[in-house]
Amino acid sequence: MLEIALCDDDDDELNILNSMILKYGKEKNINVITFTYTNGEDLLLSTKNFHVIFLDIRMNGLNGIDVGKKVRENDKYVKIIYVTNFTNYQTDAFTVRAFGYVTKPFAYETICKQMDDVIDYTDKENKKISFTFHTDRGIKTLNLEDIYYFESYNHRIKIVSKNEVLRITDSINNILNNLKSFGFSMPHKSFVINLLYVASIKGYDITLTNGSIIPISQKRSVDFKAEVHSFLKSNFNLLIRR
Repeated sequence: MLEIALCDDDDDELNILNSMILKYGKEKNINVITFTYTNGEDLLLSTKNFHVIFLDIRMNGLNGIDVGKKVRENDKYVKIIYVTNFTNYQTDAFTVRAFGYVTKPFAYETICKQMDDVIDYTDKENKKISFTFHTDRGIKTLNLEDIYYFESYNHRIKIVSKNEVLRITDSINNILNNLKSFGFSMPHKSFVINLLYVASIKGYDITLTNGSIIPISQKRSVDFKAEVHSFLKSNFNLLIRR
C-alpha cells in the first residue's frame, strides 16, 4: 500500500493529479490511498507518515520549499516530488532532498514515470547492501547506507557511520574502487563520502546531513559536483530529480 499526499492550492490541478495517481494505482494493481491538501499549513498539521508527497512550490502562504524543509525536520525518508519548473528551484530544493519534479500541465506518462521510480526505489531501499571490515574493534559488518564517510589519516582509514566510528587498515583509493558503484565519491584525496548524505555544497565545502564538513579539492571540484548531480539523477530521478 502507498499513502500519498497531494498539496496544491489550485483545486482543478489537485483533482487532475489525484485522478492520475489513482488511475496509476488501478492499472498497476497497487493499493494507493491519496490525501489532498490545498495549502502547506494543513499538510504540516497531518500526523501521518506518507510514502510520497506531491508538493506544489508556488502556493499562497507557505511555499513548497518551506513546507518541504519542515517536512524534512520530522521525516528524512518520505519521497517529495515537486510540482514546478525544476531549473528555477534546483538550488533551494537541493536542501530538501527532493525525489523528483513534474511540470504543469500534468502529463499522465510523466506521472507514471515518477510513480514507477517510487516503486523501483522503494524496492531498492528494502535491499540493504553490507560490507564486512576488519576494524580496531574486531570484524564488523556495516550497511553501506549507514556510512557517512571514510577519512584517511596516519596510514589508516576512519569510518564514520551512524552508530559508531571505526578504524581499519586500508588505502583510500581501494575504498573508492570498492564502493564507487554504490554511490560513494572522493571529493578530496583524504576522503570518500556517501553521496546519499550530501546536504549542501558551498564553495569548497560539503556539508553532510550529520553536520560533518568535508573539503573539496580545487582539482576535484568540477568532476565531483558532476558526480553529485549524476548520482541524484540515477538514484532519486532528478531529471525533470533527481
